[in-house]
Amino acid sequence: MKIEKIQINGFGKFENKNIELNDGINIIVGKNESGKSTLLKFINSMLYGISKNKRGKNISDLEKYKPWNTEKYSGKIKYKLDNNNEFEIYRNFKNKELKIYNNFGDDITPLFNVEKNKEIPFFYEQTKVDEDLFVNSTEIIQNEIKIDKVNQNLIIQKLSNLATTGNDNISYKKSIDKLNKKQLEEIGTERSQDRPINKIINKIDNLKNEKKELEKYEDEKYEIEKENNLIKNKINELKNNLEFLNKLKKVKNIYLEEKNKININKEIIEEYNKKINNLEIEKEKINNSKNKINYKKIKINKYIFMELFLLIIFILTNLLLKNNLFNLIYIFLIIPILIYLYKKNKLKNNYKKEKQEINLNLEKMNNEINLLNENKNEKINELNYLEKEIENKIKKELIINNLNTDNYNQIIYNEEIEEKINLINKEINEKELEEHKLELDKQNIFPKIDRLANIQEELEYSLEEYNELKNNSEIIDIAKEYLEKAYKNMKENVTPKFSKELSQTISNISDGKYKNMKITDNDIMVEVENGNYVSASQLSEGTIEQLYFSLRMAILKEISNETLPIFLDESFVFFDKNRLINTINYLNSNHDNQIIIFSCTEREKDILDYLNIKYNLITL
Repeated sequence: MKIEKIQINGFGKFENKNIELNDGINIIVGKNESGKSTLLKFINSMLYGISKNKRGKNISDLEKYKPWNTEKYSGKIKYKLDNNNEFEIYRNFKNKELKIYNNFGDDITPLFNVEKNKEIPFFYEQTKVDEDLFVNSTEIIQNEIKIDKVNQNLIIQKLSNLATTGNDNISYKKSIDKLNKKQLEEIGTERSQDRPINKIINKIDNLKNEKKELEKYEDEKYEIEKENNLIKNKINELKNNLEFLNKLKKVKNIYLEEKNKININKEIIEEYNKKINNLEIEKEKINNSKNKINYKKIKINKYIFMELFLLIIFILTNLLLKNNLFNLIYIFLIIPILIYLYKKNKLKNNYKKEKQEINLNLEKMNNEINLLNENKNEKINELNYLEKEIENKIKKELIINNLNTDNYNQIIYNEEIEEKINLINKEINEKELEEHKLELDKQNIFPKIDRLANIQEELEYSLEEYNELKNNSEIIDIAKEYLEKAYKNMKENVTPKFSKELSQTISNISDGKYKNMKITDNDIMVEVENGNYVSASQLSEGTIEQLYFSLRMAILKEISNETLPIFLDESFVFFDKNRLINTINYLNSNHDNQIIIFSCTEREKDILDYLNIKYNLITL
């Protein structure tokens, strides 16, 4: 991989900065605080993005590298991979915008995967090198090269780690010990005590025992719910029957209301009949009185006729006889007779008048009877209409209440509806009381059921925790297994290559003084001029510095199939001139990597000029 162009629109102190790099050696010269470290951070951020998390720092990188004098927090980087495919990356750090363009200027961003955090790890997909590995392997800064007496043994151990594990901070033995310690302290084993896995196993056993004790309440709850459901069903059935009977009652009440109107009409008709009967009886009495009057009248007429007849006989006799005695008798007889006749005649007139009154009364009574009969007939007709109307109304009400019209007679003639309603209400109350008792029983076992549910949930969590601990233990076992395999592979395949590469490198930069290297778990042995092997810790500080640098160069060939750039940030400050000449010669002749040297002096430039090596100079 070769970086071709860098365009910084705004990043830290940089604004509208453009840098072009060559394939070989590039020297970026700038005074202290001129932005060399910021430029290196920009390159990393363009390839991997910039974090907004503080990660234990006072301020996140996203905040730290905000532009000083511009709102444009963005830039571009152009690079070419070993397969000659060129890519141009644009990032806007402010809104996390990312665009990836190919050789032809096509936007190929959608071709790369998107992670959960919405980052696109395009550079990892291209090189299989993550950010940490990229920084730790391609970037060599001043503090990693300088070694003092205090840290000499530490750097030897780091060299051994680097050669045996591929990482200068990872020791195989210490890694195994740490994994074993982590496994024991954070997980535990079947033979350990009071470790997380032992505690969780005891907890699981206790929970299972308690669960077994409480499960009987589940059966009790089931029986209660079963019985409760039966009661509920019975109550629903009774309520349905009650609803049916209440509908019948409602309809019957309507019928009774209407029937009351009929009864009132019947009573009115009956009253008419009574009045008519009374009038007929009274009429009969009057007719009898009338007959008596007629009889008296006939009798009076008969007496008058006889008396008149006798009077006439008497008068004729008197006229014929012309007797004074008869005259005298006549006088004494005729006056009472005349008086009697007058009274009889007057009585006759009274009878006549009374008869007229009787006839008037009879006529009046007949009229009243006729009127009553008319009214009665009207009421009878109204009654007949009401009886038909009530039947229609009741049937309509039956339909409205979703009752079968065949229930008509059942409603009309059923005298037990109210009694049945009372009985059903009583039964519902009894069932609801039973339901309430069951509910109380259920409430009493609810805490135990809740506890059982909590135990089940706690047991699930505990089993998950146990499985997680067991899984973590298995992961650690797998990690130890893979670490052992990797270590064995490193020892058998990679370390010998490192030893050979390192031997050649140290020979070149030491002018052949040190030729062969042997790498062990805890040390690096160097063959001196008399053929003996001594620990690298016995070498001079400068030689150890060269050794560490050489090993870092050697390991670069193993981390990726891609030839990555080498960033050297003030890495040669403590090298003497001779070591610096040897190191630059080594970089120029033994690596295809693009070399980017950050320096605050022109010392490296002078050496390159002295060695007549081409380079690209950038001044910040």
